[in-house]
Amino acid sequence: MRKKYIATHLFFAVLLIFACKQTPKNGFEVNLSYTNANKLTEANPGFPGTGAVWVYLEEIVYGKDQPPVVVDSAKLSGSTGNVGLTGREEKEGIYELVFGQNLLALPLINDVRKISIQADLSKKSDFYTVTGSEASKQLEELLDNVGRKNNEIERSFNMLDSLRKSNASDSLLLAANTEKDKSIGQLNDYLKSFMQSTPNATLAFLSLSWASRSFSPDQLDTALKNLKVKFPGNPQLADIEKNNKAQQQAAQPSAGDSWVGKSVPDLSLPDVNGKKISISSFRGKYLLIDFWASWCGPCRMENPNVVEAYKTFKNKNFTILGVSLDKDKDSWKKAIVQDHLTWTHISDLKYWNSQAVEIFGFQGIPFNVLVDPSGKVIAQELRGNDLENKLKEVLD
Repeated sequence: MRKKYIATHLFFAVLLIFACKQTPKNGFEVNLSYTNANKLTEANPGFPGTGAVWVYLEEIVYGKDQPPVVVDSAKLSGSTGNVGLTGREEKEGIYELVFGQNLLALPLINDVRKISIQADLSKKSDFYTVTGSEASKQLEELLDNVGRKNNEIERSFNMLDSLRKSNASDSLLLAANTEKDKSIGQLNDYLKSFMQSTPNATLAFLSLSWASRSFSPDQLDTALKNLKVKFPGNPQLADIEKNNKAQQQAAQPSAGDSWVGKSVPDLSLPDVNGKKISISSFRGKYLLIDFWASWCGPCRMENPNVVEAYKTFKNKNFTILGVSLDKDKDSWKKAIVQDHLTWTHISDLKYWNSQAVEIFGFQGIPFNVLVDPSGKVIAQELRGNDLENKLKEVLD
């Protein structure tokens, strides 16, 4: 089923570097045939300019945390008609046709010079058909399948959380955890198969970027190597490989002395609203200080485990303080929302020059320390099941 797609669906990737190939000079054309434009405004009475709808051709800009860029627009003056829009970029990329203020949107790839769209604007799903662009059809398929599989993963996490709250038996918890792992494995299998089958480099690297959230480092490395063979000489692969190596290096355990048994140092940084928050303000609670960043693939892969720990133990005198090494505030805030990180977050937005690195001395992220109510560190580097097991030990 085709869904209402808006630009944010294309921005949850971690790796934001994609392959480009030349399309014919002078850009590309999108020919839109539409019906029932009046139904779009009738269904949205607050829409400005009732009786007329604007459609925008927007380019999804990668690698710079920028919003979509409008490259052309047209007015749909009648209920039924045809309009043309032009994209002037000669390199292949991902675009969207957006109707009104994100009332409806559909994704495109400019793999050919002319793309035809038929859209029935009275519908909220299954509202369009693409002809002429095989890559755009595959993009629609990819979005549909990844969306469904992500929903299955979220349902499995919710079921596991519900069982934990109801003090379900170990056998039920084990079955739910197995189902969760199965749903993640199905997403990974699909993305792996898609990367192997698609002839389009842009789609291959888009699926790779999503896979970076759930693949293990070894799986991600293998996928990169396979794409290097499949798309030899591609100018973007070296950048992606460099990014992947940097993330793997960042995931290595930190060097230096352990914090366990020592008093946690204080750190005061702004939260997302600019208010200074200090570690010392959490005294009296068990506190997990979680060092991460939106650009860190291993951190994003670990976040579901942290979310589950928070849901399970937040009512047992436990909380979390997220400390980010981000540089861009918008990217930081988006990742908090996307990963459902509903606890307090702070950052000075100074990347590896952050005070957090200077004070705590870690050399890679994700990194965390668990602090008891007196302010003493009782554990560090808790990942996966280790985090939940340690919290059970001290809180149950």
